[in-house]
Amino acid sequence: MSGSVTGLLHQQIACGEYEQAAKTAPDMAGEKSATFTDFVGAIQHAVNARQPELAVALLDGSRRFFVAMDADALRLVVGEMTAVLASCWREKMDDPAKTAVTLVLELLSACDCPVTKTESQTVAQFASWAGRVILRKNDMVIFSEIALQTTQWAARNMNEQAGEAFLPAFDSWMHRILRQGRTEAVPVLFEALSIFISAVADQKSVLGKFLREWRVIATAACLNTESPLASQMVEQLLLFTVRSENPEFWKPVSEKIGEVAVLAVVKHDVATAFPVFRPLMDVGRVNLGDELKFGTGPDPDNKRQRIIRLVCLETLKIADMAAHMDLASVAGDKIEEMYQSWANDPQYESQIRSIQRFCQLLLIYWTNNRKRASKKWTPRAKNLSEPLLLTEEDRTKLIFLL
Repeated sequence: MSGSVTGLLHQQIACGEYEQAAKTAPDMAGEKSATFTDFVGAIQHAVNARQPELAVALLDGSRRFFVAMDADALRLVVGEMTAVLASCWREKMDDPAKTAVTLVLELLSACDCPVTKTESQTVAQFASWAGRVILRKNDMVIFSEIALQTTQWAARNMNEQAGEAFLPAFDSWMHRILRQGRTEAVPVLFEALSIFISAVADQKSVLGKFLREWRVIATAACLNTESPLASQMVEQLLLFTVRSENPEFWKPVSEKIGEVAVLAVVKHDVATAFPVFRPLMDVGRVNLGDELKFGTGPDPDNKRQRIIRLVCLETLKIADMAAHMDLASVAGDKIEEMYQSWANDPQYESQIRSIQRFCQLLLIYWTNNRKRASKKWTPRAKNLSEPLLLTEEDRTKLIFLL
């Protein structure tokens, strides 16, 4: 019976008899002997014929196959739905794509079976396609469901091989976010990353692999000075690092942000590129304020002091490169430019004093580490030399930097 109903449906679609096909679809859904493969073939035929309503009806009719299952069945069902998504992408058919996504997400939410790297790769490929389809339509609600529910599934079924298999989905999402300019999707991506990383055994290694692709995306985003995407990628990466409470993350994260910032400065200039690395400097500013208020003395192993040192080191690299591009300047001049860009931002009007104090620290750090370059340098911005906002007590706490 399933063969005859399926054959009839295919014939009706091929002949353009779409009204008749719509009447036949419920018969197929009600036929218990119809297989999942029968439904997938009919769905693909409807998509290729550009009949979205028929495709949705057939997808709804296939719901009985999206139930608790073993790993083999999971791989089959999710793999076939990924192929449907690819067809929907090609034909630009949104409603069937959303229905297919909903069915798979419901399945992943309920499915609880042992999985291997192969199943993880299958789900990751689905997540990649689903995210790209939905990001193209700028539907942040569904993209959030895709990102969070697939990574939650990966976290529940995590093992070393499965973890490695899922990383390409994040890379795919980042590339699509860049291409579509979907800044509002960036916080969702990093929320999903937090879920994913928290379940991985070797977190630093997995983060390092993610950061390599993150650097590519953030660097490309820097080319468009009108887009806030690069600064959003930096800000969310830093927020993720803070929330992770893993001190091992700070060094690779700050280094990658520094690399992106240097490239942005080379492509543009300090003032234009400043929004890209301002979030990093802001982390230094906030931690400096907290350290001066709550710190008890120099301690190189103290988390705040380590962060301050890393921020100062990367900022100095940025200033050095900016000065290298401008032969008439030294890094001290570029730190002053950073200060001016920061202080002139209306949203930081209430933070001028702490910005001034942090930039004074940067200048002191520079003069102590670049003695030859700073020897004949004279400050131009008086408010970075007078008054000095770092007291004797402050300098005692920061002896590891001064």
